[in-house]
Amino acid sequence: MKDLIKQAYDPEHFRRQGHHLVDRLADYLTGMYTGSDSPEKVLHFASPEELYQRWKDDLAQAPNPDLPAYFEALLHDTIHMHHPKYMGHQTSNVAPTAALAGLTGELLDPGMGVYEQGTAGVVFERLIAEALGREMGWDGDADGFLTSGGTLGNLTAMLCARQAMIERDAWENGFEGRQYAFMASAEAHYSVARAARVMGMGGRGIVPVPVNERFQMRADLLEECFKKAENEGVKIIGVVASSCATATGSYDPIDKIAGFCEAKKLWLHVDGAHGACVIFSEKLKYLLKGIERADSVILDFHKMLMTPKLVTAVAFRQKGHSYQTFAQKASYLWDKDERHEWFNLAKRTFELTKSSMSLRVYALWRTYGTQLFAENVETLYALAQTFARLLLQQEDFEVAVAAPESNIVCFRFFQNGWSEEMTERVNAKIREKLVRDGEYFIVQTRVQGKFYLRTTLMNPFTTERELAGLLEKIRELLTA
Repeated sequence: MKDLIKQAYDPEHFRRQGHHLVDRLADYLTGMYTGSDSPEKVLHFASPEELYQRWKDDLAQAPNPDLPAYFEALLHDTIHMHHPKYMGHQTSNVAPTAALAGLTGELLDPGMGVYEQGTAGVVFERLIAEALGREMGWDGDADGFLTSGGTLGNLTAMLCARQAMIERDAWENGFEGRQYAFMASAEAHYSVARAARVMGMGGRGIVPVPVNERFQMRADLLEECFKKAENEGVKIIGVVASSCATATGSYDPIDKIAGFCEAKKLWLHVDGAHGACVIFSEKLKYLLKGIERADSVILDFHKMLMTPKLVTAVAFRQKGHSYQTFAQKASYLWDKDERHEWFNLAKRTFELTKSSMSLRVYALWRTYGTQLFAENVETLYALAQTFARLLLQQEDFEVAVAAPESNIVCFRFFQNGWSEEMTERVNAKIREKLVRDGEYFIVQTRVQGKFYLRTTLMNPFTTERELAGLLEKIRELLTA
């Protein structure tokens, strides 16, 4: 065997590298958790071209066996989502236990598409899906699996709805000239409309339902939107409820939507990628009232459930539905495609070669139970309430939703007499300066066409001190 191959797989070399890396990452976490007193920035900003050249020069030095130097440079050039001043995108503050499980999964690297390769990881997916079903209030017939992100999760569930609700085999024969559609909130995630287009429903594949002043779907308008669509020759097959809306964090009224769907015999899918995690909290699960009546639900473990991305659960109230999405032969993998083999996951998911994502979720669930999930979600939602109250006390800030339902807060700096154009220009500049400064990190969004700064509070170590500091930083940057 060649010497380099031996070195690359040498267990003792791996042991030394691993010990050094874990020690360095533990030091990194210690530095992050010092909060406002930490000298570390959330982001050491560099332009794309600058960073490209830096790493191009690094690669030109290959081979370079100094792995600690590589990890050190990587820590510097990567955004620090464990920092309490990180308030940006909707991705987890990853728990070390889940990261260690991920390392194990990546080293062993079993594929999850078929049981003979996935074994324990495949079993974990079933156990997680069944446990989620119980949390949802479904009976023992519930089932599901994990997939790579909410966009793919929504598409998978909506494809299943298409197969279940259309009285012909759309998988084999297409739509045969008919126009089908789902109804969804005007604030629904873009992946819902994208899924409809991917399925060949086109721009008419989503019928938008207006929202109220809190950006929740107006269930009282479902009948009106349904009749209008029917009169235009559009056949509605289901409704997608948002739990919660990505921009504002608002929850659609699932119970009322479920009543409409049951009366019309429509599929109810809940896009709970971000907000369905409250199912683990006795204090907050009221936000999902009626979810036990949904036909399908997606939930991202890589958002508020402390798991490395991507891990999305796709759950079905009726086990049989999870097998209806796809109906295609793969004779080299299994002999009888029509059998409901729960242990051959590729029969139900887009992925055949799929990462062992279940190991990350199972490790956390097994170690801490669901109480860890509940505590994290409750902490983050309480932080959003604190931040909203703080903003309402300011004369030069306004919020899109005065009492946020989730951990998302949309706000902006303003002055009396400013036009909408002026307000947008100033707030866009604030966001740009914050990113370049690197002490804090937030994002931006549009709420019904208006530009807002947006915080998603993902770090349970963030406190009111950091929240107040963000507002002070904004004012400081405006006068700089």
